[in-house]
Amino acid sequence: MGVGASQFKDPARRDFSQRWVWLSMAMFIASELFIGGFLGELIAGRMLSINTGFLMQGLLNLAGFVLGGFVIGVVSPGRRIIEPALAGFATIILIAILTLFVPFRYMGYTGSSLLLAGLLAAALGAGGAYLGERLTGNLSPTR
Repeated sequence: MGVGASQFKDPARRDFSQRWVWLSMAMFIASELFIGGFLGELIAGRMLSINTGFLMQGLLNLAGFVLGGFVIGVVSPGRRIIEPALAGFATIILIAILTLFVPFRYMGYTGSSLLLAGLLAAALGAGGAYLGERLTGNLSPTR
């Protein structure tokens, strides 16, 4: 009797889910609002230079992608790494679209900066999801 391919199927692996991409996008936005609200309250009113303020805003934005990916990795059934990565890139596209409605030109993206920001957000979202999946046991340390 031959060994079927189904015996080797990874039980934690799940088919791609567009629903988890949308949920990941929502989680990135929610986590950034949470982080910004929590840490923003600690920092608000402090004497910061404009450059330090921009630095803090950027770091909080990056942390939102990691935290959002981590939460998705923990709460999703089975393994979800690709979905948060695609959601990270899609969230940057959404932000770029929204900058069309902002009157300040310095907030706009160029093609290369949009690509770089999207890839960074995808990597941070996937990295956070990876850590969440490791915590839940969906990934072994060798995967």
